[in-house]
Amino acid sequence: MTGKHLAIQISAKAARFVVFKNEIVLHESSVNFVTTEEEDQKQFVEDHFKASSSLQEDFDEVTLAWADKRSTLVPNNIFAESSPKSIFELCYGKYERNDDIDYNRISELGIVNVFEIPVWIKRFFVLKFPRIIIQHEGTHALRGVMNVDTFRAKVTAIVHDGYFQLIIVKHNNLEFYSTFDYQNVEDVIYHLVFTLQQKELTGEKGFIDFSLSTEVDNELLEAFKNSIGRIKELKDCEFRSPNNFIAKSQLLCV
Repeated sequence: MTGKHLAIQISAKAARFVVFKNEIVLHESSVNFVTTEEEDQKQFVEDHFKASSSLQEDFDEVTLAWADKRSTLVPNNIFAESSPKSIFELCYGKYERNDDIDYNRISELGIVNVFEIPVWIKRFFVLKFPRIIIQHEGTHALRGVMNVDTFRAKVTAIVHDGYFQLIIVKHNNLEFYSTFDYQNVEDVIYHLVFTLQQKELTGEKGFIDFSLSTEVDNELLEAFKNSIGRIKELKDCEFRSPNNFIAKSQLLCV
């Protein structure tokens, strides 16, 4: 990738902006939302753009990763025989709106990611950046995960406030993709170890990549790092905390 790239990460609680030039980070900034009102959140984002000169420049590429735990993967052939809304309702129950359901095709894996996204996010950012690429965070994460170190077992946890996304790959194959709620670091470890046991991957040499979203305090990262050393099922895994994992994964979609 050449030129300037603006990678946006946004959830119901925060937004983060990373500016790249030839894959080198030039600028990072974020804003936390103190309200759930969409109009207020739009204003927070608009004010942040106005206050940051780095975000007022021209960009060759702009991408956005929307983070929400309600996301499901389906094979291409199943998606072709159904509809995004019916697939979403099968997983999460009756859904009244149609315009909040979206999907991303992940051709390299032969799957489709179906998810919900607030309409205001698409409208706001498309008006600001008409050529923007908007995808679910899980879609970007999958590309980032599958881009490197996929032969040995690799666990990727992307932690948000109250939930985390868990992705597991091995032998260049996607083994697991889901989200779990949590209240503390012990919950995160429990779900991680239980899932590895179910997939018969405990005790193997591999990697654990742990990434925090904007709204999560770094203390959780330190607590997780200190705890996994005492878990026998994880003792052979190399712990890593990649910087700007989701933002860098967005570079792979352009």
